Amino acid sequence: MSLWQSYLLALIQGITEFLPISSSGHLNLFQFIFGFKPSLALDVFLNTATLVSVIFFFRKKITFFFSHLPQIFIASLPAALVGFFLKDQFEIIFTQAYFLPFFFFINSLILLSTTRAAGQQQKITLTQALLIGLAQAVAILPGISRAGTTIAAALALGLSAQTAFNFSFSLFIPVSLGALLLSLKDGDFHSFFNPQYFFVFLVTFLVGLFALNLLQKILLRRKLWYFAIYTFCLGLGTLIFYTYF
Repeated sequence: MSLWQSYLLALIQGITEFLPISSSGHLNLFQFIFGFKPSLALDVFLNTATLVSVIFFFRKKITFFFSHLPQIFIASLPAALVGFFLKDQFEIIFTQAYFLPFFFFINSLILLSTTRAAGQQQKITLTQALLIGLAQAVAILPGISRAGTTIAAALALGLSAQTAFNFSFSLFIPVSLGALLLSLKDGDFHSFFNPQYFFVFLVTFLVGLFALNLLQKILLRRKLWYFAIYTFCLGLGTLIFYTYF
């Protein structure tokens, strides 16, 4: 991978991880365009950079995280189980580009579901946490946004926009840590320890902070569904490309 390709993927990851348009779907798409095999290890590396963005962004809301540890634990279980037992199956899906258009379409439908959401609830029950966690497990698929899916599920369950935002990114922390640990365990993470990838990591972190601020503003204005138009067009364009080219 060339230096400019690395930085382009860093920009893509930093923006798309937090905006509800699927970072894994975009990384897969651009890796196919560049002509090299999509790498789940690269996804995990860039995802770790955005994990640092989340921790820095929420440093003043640390009380929310610790006051919701039981809910976070329950909500993290589905994705953890899916990632542990079905990792090989997801590796295969990540390398098959023709799945992407359909996952982008599903993401659009999920985002469109937020148009009628007007909940104000701030307390998160364990049942609600489990349902949000099941939604997060589905979002492991490339093309389906983790942020969009968990926020949409939280809004559908009656939670306020700010609570949905806070809980979605509280869940991001254990999921990202789990993905990182799995990658380290498999020994496919060591190639990223070099100066080139240090700056790639830094770019991803900074762009991630910008995207987090932008998403929070859009969500509080109840405009999350705007992104459905983008992912639908992206899915349609990807479908046409892989059908005719």
